[in-house]
Amino acid sequence: MTGTRAVRSPRAAARDDPPPTVVVRTELARLRYGFPLWYTLAAPVVLVLPLGAVAAGSPEGQAGLLWETWRSVVLMFWGVLAPMGSALYAGLAVRQDQDARRLLYGYAFPRHRLLLGRFAALALLGMAQALLLGALLAGLGVLLGAPGGAAAAVAAGVVLTWLAGLGALALCLLVAEMWGFTATMCVGIAGMMFGALLADKSVWWAIPLAWPMRVVVPIADIHASGVPLPPGDPLSDAGVVPVALAMSFVLAAVLLGTASRHVNRKEL
Repeated sequence: MTGTRAVRSPRAAARDDPPPTVVVRTELARLRYGFPLWYTLAAPVVLVLPLGAVAAGSPEGQAGLLWETWRSVVLMFWGVLAPMGSALYAGLAVRQDQDARRLLYGYAFPRHRLLLGRFAALALLGMAQALLLGALLAGLGVLLGAPGGAAAAVAAGVVLTWLAGLGALALCLLVAEMWGFTATMCVGIAGMMFGALLADKSVWWAIPLAWPMRVVVPIADIHASGVPLPPGDPLSDAGVVPVALAMSFVLAAVLLGTASRHVNRKEL
């Protein structure tokens, strides 16, 4: 009997103690089906194509600044919609397969590992969406004869906005775990409003949901309302970008710690 236990124990330990990479891959496999994957693939296309018509009909576009206008408008909507995207990702990821999650919570490893794996998987989906948007915009820049360095500017805009939204993603995941899908959608809607109304105001630093749009403002040279920044405007100072990114990383760490304690103590 002792020998049998000695053989089975490592197998049981390996089965009940999956490494973080396995947890992340499992979460990604679950997210391949349903809305999260479709949203990841469709949102960049829906952003780029209709807004091209808007840019072409604008005074700036008709004055020969089609690429600059198109890029700025797409990046503006990307920043404004970032909190809603985080809410959709987090709310639906927590909502789906709740019965399976209760079963996993019964295994002999910390539940917060599943939460952190879910956050990492959602962040990777967001990164894939950002890269797809950047590729579409950069390709359009080449077709429209954009000046050199346009692709780098687009990549900076979409990737830095994604990084600035990691704190909002952690917030939405915490809300989804504690209060459910509806409350998470309310956070996403509020985030869009905050981004559109307050990202270029002096209080932006106190509103995490406005941080993605605040990063867009100096990169795209555009107000949160869509009005181009005049030359020499103080909002064009890119010094706020590293500040917003640092605050986003710190907030994500704090909120994930809070969410981890919640799921570890949550009753099945």
